[in-house]
Amino acid sequence: MPELPDLTIYAENLRKAVVGKRIDSVVHHGSGRLNVTAEELSESLVATEMDDVERTGKQISFRTSSGSVLRVHLMLTGGFVLTSSRELDRLDAPIVTISFSDGSALAVTDPKGWAVLALNPTAETEAPDALELSAEYLQRIFDKKPRALIKSLLLDQSLIGGIGNAYADEILWKARISPKSAAGKLPPEAVASLAEAIPAVLKDAIEQLRKRHPDMVAGEYREFLKVHGPTLKTSPTGAPIIKENVQSKRTYYTEEQTLYK
Repeated sequence: MPELPDLTIYAENLRKAVVGKRIDSVVHHGSGRLNVTAEELSESLVATEMDDVERTGKQISFRTSSGSVLRVHLMLTGGFVLTSSRELDRLDAPIVTISFSDGSALAVTDPKGWAVLALNPTAETEAPDALELSAEYLQRIFDKKPRALIKSLLLDQSLIGGIGNAYADEILWKARISPKSAAGKLPPEAVASLAEAIPAVLKDAIEQLRKRHPDMVAGEYREFLKVHGPTLKTSPTGAPIIKENVQSKRTYYTEEQTLYK
């Protein structure tokens, strides 16, 4: 599933490709989950211009000149495709296709059909973005859920927006905290280390992706990760990588990481 660094690059590239373009047609192809009818989606977006594209947690939001917002959660296997209107009938597993007046087009595709789309999602309090966290905020959520495992809290999108399984492992390794630590047992210095590790790991990954995969609007690239990966044997410091399921999530960590319990 795409995570914050992947989605940041998607949004950058989608913004360059579609902002300022007039929407000529919108077609929902019947799969995926949509919170309105296909007709309502089309009526809301057609004849407007694309104003902005931004990452919202682990989702991408498309904003139009009419004020409408289409929010897309790609789930496990979804992706975006930039193409032309005349090539749309050649796409595999389209969920939604958007054609622009200049002949270009944007599609959301998903071979499993799990992608979730929401037109003008209802206002709700969104969790702080992972790039904007403070040690104080982390301490507050750890105090509220002291028995929860630290990795589970990092993955909880109602508490922190943007972190997924792979980058949770990378963050915890950098902070030298075991993923099986109880959140309420972390001392202040460990919370501070975690607050520093979260943006450091995510920003580094964004830069790696910009360099290695500058045009990406789909897919996940993990070749630069330090501990999360089935082919990795040791961490950059030489410690053997332990691979096991932690609360149903495949987890990679080392004995370098302190277990707080």
